[in-house]
Amino acid sequence: MKKTTRKNLSKKIVKYGALSIAIAGVAEANGQIIYTDIDPDFVGNDSNIGLDLDNDTNFDFVIIDDAAPAVAIVAYNSTTGNSFVGSQPSYIYPFALNAGDPISAGQTAWYGGSNVGTLNYVSCYNGIGGSNWCGVTDKYLGLRFQIAGQTHYGWARLDVTASGDSYTLKDYAYESTPNTAINAGDLPLSVDEFANEKEIKIVALNKSIGLYNLPNEVIEYKLYSISGKKVLEGSVNDHTSVIEAKNVSSGLYIIELKNTINNSVIRKKVIL
Repeated sequence: MKKTTRKNLSKKIVKYGALSIAIAGVAEANGQIIYTDIDPDFVGNDSNIGLDLDNDTNFDFVIIDDAAPAVAIVAYNSTTGNSFVGSQPSYIYPFALNAGDPISAGQTAWYGGSNVGTLNYVSCYNGIGGSNWCGVTDKYLGLRFQIAGQTHYGWARLDVTASGDSYTLKDYAYESTPNTAINAGDLPLSVDEFANEKEIKIVALNKSIGLYNLPNEVIEYKLYSISGKKVLEGSVNDHTSVIEAKNVSSGLYIIELKNTINNSVIRKKVIL
């Protein structure tokens, strides 16, 4: 079994150029959070990928699928202060954060420099901070990196197989305001729910959005891109309605429904 180190990392970098092309150009901003959706998700089955959080063509981190089996992360531009939050009982284990966990200066255990963060080297680690990346879905890396000498915080969302020999990178984001905390999974447009209308169901399929169990009032709808740009709007007044979105590009959107009687609002992420 071989553990990836900084010494043999350079041999792997040649694989990253083609991968970055698929990611470039998908970052979008609204407010202060810059979000990048990887579409399709990148499956690292004995493959590696560079994370360019601010999309400036320079990798900030590298995720490696090694033959240990192990998945690891390296703070690639570590000399500028790039690092990840984790613990070090023996090897360095990046935390497997849950959605909503804070990523900020409040964490003191940041690792960068020559350190390689092992998600699951040889076996899973069930210790400090829940650093267990075997057989997980939708867990988050907590990341810290530099832009023009200033510190920014971000996250990357991954799945890792139970055997630890493959990972899936889904998306990532960072807070564009320096020295400002971000929560794992935060997106540019917040997703809320109706306070009193929890039974409403929203289902997206084939560029159509089905609305079910609507109240008997006029409901205004707006469809936003993840950048916050409004791409569609209208109103419905039936208990069940379908919004056709045939002319929008495929991708991640947020549908907003507003009850015109009580002004309650629901927002939900949909993939079209």
